[in-house]
Amino acid sequence: MADPRDLEKILTALPMSRRLLLKRAALLGATVPVVGTLLAACEDDDTDDDVADDIDDDEPAVDTDDTDDVADTDDDDEPVDDTDDDEPADDADDVDDDDRYGGEIVILGHHEIESLSPDDRGPTVHWAMITNIHDGLVAIDWHYEIEHELAHDYEVTDDGMEYTFHLEEGVMFHDGEEFTAEDCVYNFEFHMDEDNATVLGGDYTAIDSVEAVDDYTFVVNMSETDASFLRRAAKNEIVAAHHHEEIGEDNYKSDPIGTGPFMVEDYSPAEFCRLAAFEDHWRGRPYVDYLTEEIIPEGSVRTLQLQTGEAHSIVWPPVIDDDLELEEDPDFDSYVVPTLSLNHFPLNNQHEVLSDVAVRQAMLYATDRDQVIDDVFLGAATKATANLAPTLEPFYNPDVKEYPYDPEMAEEVLEEAGWELNGNGIRERDGVECHFVCTAITGDEARLPEAEVVQQYLAAVGIDMEIQEAPLATIQEGQRDGTIDASLYNWTYGGTDGEPDGTATLHSTARNNWNLWENDRVDELLNLGLLEVDEDDRVPIYHEIQEIVAEEAPMLFMMYWDWFQHWSVNVQGRPDTDDLLSTGSTLIRYIRDFYLVED
Repeated sequence: MADPRDLEKILTALPMSRRLLLKRAALLGATVPVVGTLLAACEDDDTDDDVADDIDDDEPAVDTDDTDDVADTDDDDEPVDDTDDDEPADDADDVDDDDRYGGEIVILGHHEIESLSPDDRGPTVHWAMITNIHDGLVAIDWHYEIEHELAHDYEVTDDGMEYTFHLEEGVMFHDGEEFTAEDCVYNFEFHMDEDNATVLGGDYTAIDSVEAVDDYTFVVNMSETDASFLRRAAKNEIVAAHHHEEIGEDNYKSDPIGTGPFMVEDYSPAEFCRLAAFEDHWRGRPYVDYLTEEIIPEGSVRTLQLQTGEAHSIVWPPVIDDDLELEEDPDFDSYVVPTLSLNHFPLNNQHEVLSDVAVRQAMLYATDRDQVIDDVFLGAATKATANLAPTLEPFYNPDVKEYPYDPEMAEEVLEEAGWELNGNGIRERDGVECHFVCTAITGDEARLPEAEVVQQYLAAVGIDMEIQEAPLATIQEGQRDGTIDASLYNWTYGGTDGEPDGTATLHSTARNNWNLWENDRVDELLNLGLLEVDEDDRVPIYHEIQEIVAEEAPMLFMMYWDWFQHWSVNVQGRPDTDDLLSTGSTLIRYIRDFYLVED
């Protein structure tokens, strides 16, 4: 192994990005403390080198089990904000309405758009197109308020057991067929049918039956109260029943028909999706003629295309260095909002090594997450304590088991569990090495450095984490069937649209139970949380869930990023930057109101 002092001289003398430094340090056998010193030393030089970095950035959105939306919830009888949430920026009135029409808004995605079906909207790259093709009965705005969409009004009985939605009349699908309550019945029953095994199916489990009273009145009868109903099932996008029933879900993924402001014109999943303005949209025609999402895996290239005017915004942020540079660029307006999506290493809790809670706890003690936040993400994140973000008040619980950086404690926990160092410097128990594979997203420019640093922290206490790469779809399919040991991405375990329920990812039966974690008490609490509609009574339920998650550490919870979204100043009709509460990607749903101006 090279002398650390020699490594410092060699590496700091080279002009390189933070990511390149980590690679070279690893090749030369630098230890965690040395790498920390080197990262600090290279801060002044870590500028334009990132543009030449040939690492891809092919990663999920992910926020979330659905999208990156967040909101604050009270109960099923929650009033709807009837104010105009689509308030434009201050200078919007300087342009005549007729002059706003025309042009194309280009946004940049970072991985393939595998599906345009609402059931696959989890990755933000998917959702950016899906939300512009479809509408739901209601929606969540950038103030976290429920707003009307296809339902212009709704009523809820006092016991929360019946919802009546009054639908907009004269709404047309992209193929010219009229939207009616029968489309709602079809959509709800499709997700309610367990044989269809939809990702969104968990949003409909409390529904007993649905009915179309007439063409414009849709009624949902509940089998039990569900505090999340309006922010989950009622918000889900509606597909054209006649079209979906004819071609099936698999074909719909590439041939969608909705009521949204844009309709599909051309689509190549690995390259782009181009949407054209829907002339007969019920809200009125969008201002721009086209909305295109182009797929550019490399984060540095996405940044360059923004700076050269080839694109107007990006769906997923680039590396933090570029985010901070764009934030200072007068040609862009930047929205910076704390996220509710957990940056974490999901762990296969059925794996022969990772099934041991002692190993999982030791990983948290062994990792200096504060240093990772400072060195890899330049401080633009908040350390996680469990599955819910500190911003999700009042549901966040700060009083849970903590894991300060303490490698000696990590070693003690491992040794007490019978994991002893072998001759290779790797811990071993009963002939099984403490080894697992972390499969990162192919070319994930933003998080691969994080994985490499954590790899070194774990190695320092005898845990061998091997890093491989694969596409998102491959990883998540492997997580579901147990063939993936671990990964690294951002997702929500409660918090989407401000709803603290984490059933979609924490319940033992959930399709998106990425950690294959089973805890009977958590399952029970998740069910109780949905039955309880009073916020004050829900708080202790979700506090206890966080206590269990912190204690058992089913995943290596790292941090909650500050979310950056940058828009060219040539795109007008956006809200004021200080008017945004939810993550910047929420604005993509409002592109129908945006228009282009010349420099």
